[in-house]
Amino acid sequence: MKKVALNFTVFLLPIFVLAQGQFLLTGEVVDGNNEDKLPFATITLRDINSKKLVGGAVTDENGYFKVESTSNNVAISVDYIGFETLVFDRTGLSKKTSLGQIRLTGSVSQLEGIDLVGRRSDVEIRLDKRVYNIGENLNARGQNVSDVLENIPSLSLDIEGNLELRGNTNVRILIDGKPSGLVGLNGIDALADLPAESIERVEVITAPSARYQAEGTSGIVNIILAKNFLEGLNGVLNTSAGRFDSYGANASINFKTNKLNFFTNSGYRDNTGKGGALQDNAYTAAQGYDRFLEERAFDRERIGTNVNVGVDFTPSDKTKLTLSYVHNQRDGANRTANRQRQYDKESIINESLRSENEASEDLNKQISLSLTQKFNDKGHRLDITIQRERNSEEEYANLQTEQLVPVNNFGPLEKNNTEELQKQFLAQVDYVLPIDKNTQFEAGYRITNENKDVNFTVLIEDNNGNLVIDENLTNFLDFNQEIHALYTQFGKKWGSFSMLAGLRYEHTALDILQRTTNEDGKSNYGDYFPTLNLGFELSETANITFGYNRRISRPGSWSLNPFRSRSSETSFYQGNPYLKPSYSDGFDFGYLKQFKRFTINASIYFRRTLQPENRISVETGEFVAVNGLDTPVIRRYPINLGRRDQLGIEANSSLRWSPKWQTYVSFNLFSRTEIGSYEGIDFGNKNETWSGNFRNSLVLPWKINSQTNIRFSGPSRSAFGERNANASVNLAFSKDIFKENATISLNFSDIFNSSKFIYKTYTPNVITEGEYQRRRPNYSINFTYRFRQEKERSRSRNYNSDYGGGDYDI
Repeated sequence: MKKVALNFTVFLLPIFVLAQGQFLLTGEVVDGNNEDKLPFATITLRDINSKKLVGGAVTDENGYFKVESTSNNVAISVDYIGFETLVFDRTGLSKKTSLGQIRLTGSVSQLEGIDLVGRRSDVEIRLDKRVYNIGENLNARGQNVSDVLENIPSLSLDIEGNLELRGNTNVRILIDGKPSGLVGLNGIDALADLPAESIERVEVITAPSARYQAEGTSGIVNIILAKNFLEGLNGVLNTSAGRFDSYGANASINFKTNKLNFFTNSGYRDNTGKGGALQDNAYTAAQGYDRFLEERAFDRERIGTNVNVGVDFTPSDKTKLTLSYVHNQRDGANRTANRQRQYDKESIINESLRSENEASEDLNKQISLSLTQKFNDKGHRLDITIQRERNSEEEYANLQTEQLVPVNNFGPLEKNNTEELQKQFLAQVDYVLPIDKNTQFEAGYRITNENKDVNFTVLIEDNNGNLVIDENLTNFLDFNQEIHALYTQFGKKWGSFSMLAGLRYEHTALDILQRTTNEDGKSNYGDYFPTLNLGFELSETANITFGYNRRISRPGSWSLNPFRSRSSETSFYQGNPYLKPSYSDGFDFGYLKQFKRFTINASIYFRRTLQPENRISVETGEFVAVNGLDTPVIRRYPINLGRRDQLGIEANSSLRWSPKWQTYVSFNLFSRTEIGSYEGIDFGNKNETWSGNFRNSLVLPWKINSQTNIRFSGPSRSAFGERNANASVNLAFSKDIFKENATISLNFSDIFNSSKFIYKTYTPNVITEGEYQRRRPNYSINFTYRFRQEKERSRSRNYNSDYGGGDYDI
């Protein structure tokens, strides 16, 4: 299978010869006031007669650019944030034309409406979101989307691999503004099949307007896939290889004619990740031993292909129809070895090895049809999207315990078979009506339907060697949820003041059938979700904002399904079928200031959540025989717990020391207060913690680009445990070759082997000290080849895209 990656690239590489421009333009872009070089300024070429896009590029770190054109009569547009756009014509171009020094004039108004972008290439700071351009992040080279999200400021992973935003796991993941089959049944884990080079940017939205669905109390992470709109054939090819026999290849290719744009973002990955865990249980009650130690080592191998193909049909300048299809297939092999030891006064009295070998097959399919109709050039438009998905997952696991001390024998064989089938339907209509240049009305409707069948079967070997179904552990669940949503919002600008007020209504119909016990649970409820976003321009380079939104967190099938995980005999996770949705009200006050080389965006936020979902650990009162000794069983499961208040301050800054040196720093300090009790146990708790990210980009001699990324988080405490602080360091180096048409890069992740969760939990009779590491340190080498593709692709994109959930600009 590894040869497939090489053959894939060898097959696609020759097509670049078909896509060379005929005319080459060069030049330099500078600040007209002080002649400072302007890195990453956007150069756009259009044919003078047809107005079609015929070329595009961005300036390098020193303000220089090279751009190819297919026409010799062009209108040239030069754009840079904070400066007036310069447009001029050049006719009768020769094969090579030098435009010399292009001087830009500072903008009279740098803060237009509610849409403000920082001047940086890697991180762009906006009033309502932060945009992370993956193309400029060296640490992303050769990685997958799951790795990229983990290293973005404000985002992190909890101990179970769930994505967190500002320390809250209830975050909504969208792709191109919509739910997607690329996320599949496993959330962020499924994104491991999507290479980082296939995405253009990641938008972190902490104060969503009414346009967005209300799901996700902490906010939204929107992943925008890469697409180019240059005439002819263009694209990016990538190959990568890394530690633990990991390989990958990916192609992002566009072919644009007069009215059609064909695109594909497809790839192959063979990836192996190794990690480990330790759980040391000390017992306060006498039971023949006083300590039980579990050490787990696991490796997860995924071999998958991802195919995303589509076509844009543009019959006129105001109408675009897009048809796309996603086919994401993954085969996995997970191997876990759990060594268990029981001690009595530091002496081993029993030792065993519990092995789990799991094979999995995942298949995600999605087809989407969207229509964008612009009625004029002032923003009056209608967007319609229809989307269907079918996601299936099959897992087959064999578990067996071998006793090593005091005697050697094998326990009964156990087989766990999981089959999941998920079907989703989405239809959405969005209408935008600008009343005048400072006033805008918007409305929309959305329906989503999710149906999921989960079959979990446990077979245990009896004394005669036959596999018999364990009815107490086997589980069958049918989950169906339909949501209808209506929204409207109104935007207005009065001089320096901007307002966007919205109201969203969502009606939820939920039907759960527990076929194991023949229990049927139904619920119907409707709720209103108001939003308000205010902005005030203090000056041309400073702005303050205020945001309010009400949001909901609905429990998913994994949280509701009461089947037990089986990787450990003494500790298991189990869903709670009695979970209810939780609601939150969030307030965000922000300040943004731009200096010549420095930008800072700070916010103070508060969110109150009623009946939030919390995962607790309790003793079940059950005992399981491990090596002949009874051992208490610990259960981890979610509950609705009283109230949660979160108050924090977050700061993000970027500093351009010079055209070759840039630094980005983010920091989040917050306190969380939990109030509530469950079954007579008080789980009230107050905790203060912090997290942050430091990224430094520096051009070394011989034009070698380097990037250092440090991610850190502070200690945290809950009513039933605590977690230590941790930090990790990633390094990356890249060098452009082949006249800057190709890049070779090296990436080193977690170089000090410090990315570990070290924690402690408490119950009345058990104190547990644990350590968990999702991935061991890794390294990779990546090769990227671009044909008719600007090196820094993100600056040439239109952020007011045709995807749902675009920016608000009045």
